[in-house]
This record gives sequence, C-alpha cells and structure tokens, in this order.
Amino acid sequence: MNVSTSAQQRNASFYFEKGDEALQNKSYKAALAHFNECLRLNPFYMEAYYSRAMAREGLGNKQGALTDYNIYLESKPEDKEALFSRAVTRYDYGQWAVAKEDFLKLLSMPEGGQTNTIYFQTDKSTDGVTKAFTANHNLKPIILNYLGLIEMKLKNLMKAEEYFNEAIIINPKDPDYVLNRGITKLQSGDSVKAIADFERTLMLNPESSLALHNLAVLKKSSGQAGDTERLLTEAIEKNPKLPYSYSERGLVRMKAGNLTGALEDYNEAIRLDPKDPDYWLNRGIIKEQSKDLIGALVDYRQVITLKVDYEKGWLNHGNVLVKQNRLMEAIEDYTVAVTYYPEYGLAFYNRALTYHRLGKIIEACKDLDQAKKLGTKVDDKVMGTICK
Repeated sequence: MNVSTSAQQRNASFYFEKGDEALQNKSYKAALAHFNECLRLNPFYMEAYYSRAMAREGLGNKQGALTDYNIYLESKPEDKEALFSRAVTRYDYGQWAVAKEDFLKLLSMPEGGQTNTIYFQTDKSTDGVTKAFTANHNLKPIILNYLGLIEMKLKNLMKAEEYFNEAIIINPKDPDYVLNRGITKLQSGDSVKAIADFERTLMLNPESSLALHNLAVLKKSSGQAGDTERLLTEAIEKNPKLPYSYSERGLVRMKAGNLTGALEDYNEAIRLDPKDPDYWLNRGIIKEQSKDLIGALVDYRQVITLKVDYEKGWLNHGNVLVKQNRLMEAIEDYTVAVTYYPEYGLAFYNRALTYHRLGKIIEACKDLDQAKKLGTKVDDKVMGTICK
C-alpha cells in the first residue's frame, strides 16, 4: 500500500515549520507539541532546540528553556541571539554567576551581522515595553545594565555602579540605567547621589514609579512624612501593582496614627504579594493596635507559616496570646523565638514577665537576667519585684 503524499511530507522539517508558525502566533502549547514531534523524528535538529526553548519560556518553564539553550549552544556557541536569550533566562532564573559569564562573552563578540529575532525589554515597574532591539544592535548598554544588576545581586556595589556608568555614557537618556545606578548608590549609603539619580530618572521618565518609591523611602528616612506619603501615593497612582509601595505607605500611615488607611494599604500589599511575611507581620501589628486580637493572631500565624524561623512572628504571636490570657501557649512561642534567635533579649524579657504571672519566679528571674545581659533595658523596679 502506498503512503500518501501528505504523510510523506510530515517529516521533522514539517513539524518545525508548524512549531515556528505557532511560536510566531504565541500559541506556545501548540508550538511545544510541534517541536517535540520534530525532535522525536530527528533528535539532531538543532534549530528546534532553540525554538523549543522560546516556547518553553513562553509557558514559564525556564528550567526547560535553559536545557534546550544549553543543547543548542553546545553545537553553535557563537550564536549571539541564543547566547543572549540564555543569558537573560539565566538572570531571570537567579543563576547570577553563569548569566554573568554569558553577558561578558557577549561583550567580547563583534557587533552587527544578520538577525531574525526582535527582543522586547520590559520595565517590570510599569508593565510596559520600554525597548525593542535585536541581538546585534543597541546591545552593549543593555548588556552593561544586566551586568550591573548582577553585581548588585552579588553585593558588588562598586562594580555595579561602574557598569551602570558605562551604560549611561553610551545612552544617557535611558531612565532605567540612571534608576539602577540610583538604587546602587542608595544601597551604598550615598543618599545624596541616589536622590540626584532618582530625580534625573523622573526627568527622563515622569512615569517611573520605582524612582518615586525610592525617593519616598529617602524622604521617610529624613523624617519628611508628608512628602513621603505624597510620593508613595503618586507612585501607586502610576503603577498600582507594586506591593512594596503600599507597604511603605502603610508604615507611614501607621506611624501617623492612621490605622484605617494603613490597614487598607496592607490589605492591598498582601493581595498583590501574599508570600511576603513582613506584610502579614505589619498588618498583624495594625490589627493588634486596633484591638482586633483575633485578626492579629491569624496574621502572625501566617507569618510563621511562611517563614518558620521568623523570630519576631513568634514573639508577636506570643504577645497576643498573653493578652488573651493564654499564658502557657505564649511561653511556648517565646521559647521558639529564642531557639531561632538566642540573642533575642526582648523575647527573654516577655517570657520572664509571663513566667512571673504564672508564679514561676526562678524561671522569670533567670530570663530577666539573660535579657539584661543581651542589652534589653530592664527596669530596676521590675528586677526588684521579680528577683527578690
């Protein structure tokens, strides 16, 4: 029996072309299926590994994408497009050291040449596309920017600033490079130069919510609460998807006694990022100050669920239990806190007071003495009352 012509044509190239078409249409699941079939028929079809990597990235499978990029680059190590794609994926995946190797190699490669891929660099602070470029054009400042970001992650702040300076020299009108240099200066403790960079960023891009956010943080540290809340509000208006701006404004409002506004901000911060234990901790503090002890207890429990060794979560959870007269449970929480953080003087102090309420004077006096040794202020009257 003769095989039909259409069946004969369904070879590896056929499935590669179908996959490429699906990839162009951002139909990543279909593209992945086609590239899988292509490689089943011909495991040495190298271009399919590169294309499948992009399909996997579109599906959020960065580990799978990296595997395919590695296979492809083993056979074509000088392919600039693939190398750049792998470098960015390694960066996004948190593989700083090997991402750095790729970006440094890209810097040493000649510019120009043919390219078919257009890359879009997205500003995550605004969810908007900020640049479109190919792997052979406008690449050097982008690579330098990535290298600066990597050095920031590795805490090499001086080297990070050098890379951002180089990027700015090449393209002084790019707000992202100036913003990142400002963040580096902020982390280095140079608030004056950091402010200058954030203000310059806003001149280049008035919509930069990150620049506004960081300016607000600096204003808060200098005691300018009014300016801080205004800047944070402006940052939120420009990008309502940044949880840390709500968190910062919530702290400002809490300090000003605006517990209702602070609670609203932390509700939103948690909605946007429910896995940050600090957001739950601060909302618990707000609820505790508002006399919502049940709500505070729920939030503190979530803190230690997300981060079991977060000693302040255990301390605060214990404090609420004391207010509910659940003293033995509170003792257990304070004990966990000092187990994770043996230098936690306040936990020893609070456990001492709780022991005293339970009539356990020897244990209470021992904890007070330890709290004092750790630098926690212990009133002489308290010491005299408990340690008679």
